[in-house]
Amino acid sequence: MMSNVAMRYCKSEDEILAAINYGFLKVLQNISKYNDKYSLATWIRNILVNHLIDEFRKSVKQIQNVAIDENTSPKSVTYNLAEYHYSEMELRSMLGQLPYVTRTVFNLFAIEGYKHAEIAKSLNISEGTSKWHVNEARQRLGAMLNKTLQNQKKTIKTTNEREEFHR
Repeated sequence: MMSNVAMRYCKSEDEILAAINYGFLKVLQNISKYNDKYSLATWIRNILVNHLIDEFRKSVKQIQNVAIDENTSPKSVTYNLAEYHYSEMELRSMLGQLPYVTRTVFNLFAIEGYKHAEIAKSLNISEGTSKWHVNEARQRLGAMLNKTLQNQKKTIKTTNEREEFHR
């Protein structure tokens, strides 16, 4: 569980291992503070996510606030890509291609379930900037999924053409 959380935020294998080690250290140091009305896994995940947020704050010197025009709405995808199956590695790779700040904000919002106000406070950015990063991540991921889908269609078409040729 800890490695899955760390993989979403860290850039390298070394960073993942360091985050997990630090997470275990914090768990052991604070085990007396554990409240059993929450699941142990949730408590551990929260410790790790909080550590990763702290690391993010240290690594990002300055984040520009992006003005959002409230009259603009995110572009919608014309078809549902969810019906296509992608491996976990493909999805991780796509997430890994996002810019660091955008990936971090998207993970906190879409995967960890934080609200924009919480993200803004944690990362010292505006709520509008948080919303912009989530929208930017969605657009970029949508473009990556579309590209992958187009490549899959080309592969299927080429395979079908080869089968027709050999008949």
